[in-house]
Amino acid sequence: MANITPSIAAVDGQGIATKATEVAQLVAGKPYVYGGKTTDGFDCSGFVAHVLKQLYPNAASAFETNVAGYMNSSLFEDVDEANRQPGDIIIFPASGGAVNHIGFVLDADHWIGSQSSTGVAKVKFKNTYWGGRTKKYRRLKANSPSATTLGRMSMSFGAYA
Repeated sequence: MANITPSIAAVDGQGIATKATEVAQLVAGKPYVYGGKTTDGFDCSGFVAHVLKQLYPNAASAFETNVAGYMNSSLFEDVDEANRQPGDIIIFPASGGAVNHIGFVLDADHWIGSQSSTGVAKVKFKNTYWGGRTKKYRRLKANSPSATTLGRMSMSFGAYA
């Protein structure tokens, strides 16, 4: 059972998006590294894990997974595209020869992730490559409306992938 408690007084989706931007600035100019999990170079899931571990250090092991793990993790809930918010994860499931990919929603027009062509970078949702791919959005349950409405600052979850 993972207990998700943020390292600061409160973390919401905007806090996740802000941390992702801070990490991107820290690693500006560093290349994508397949399997990378450090600020020396990230792959897509390594970048997502690094950001979440910075905010939720007591649950760090829960974020040590690949894209498929994030797609199936019980720590997250699915969100409709129309309801996506900053801090939600965006997943591009494998299809048509393309591999799985993951990042964070930043705002209404952009997401951020580590791409093999750019390293960690901000991307438009309508980008010619990514815009046409199938997308799935997921939200950390600790940041769901029901959790934040109840004023919970930590949540316990069952098994995770």
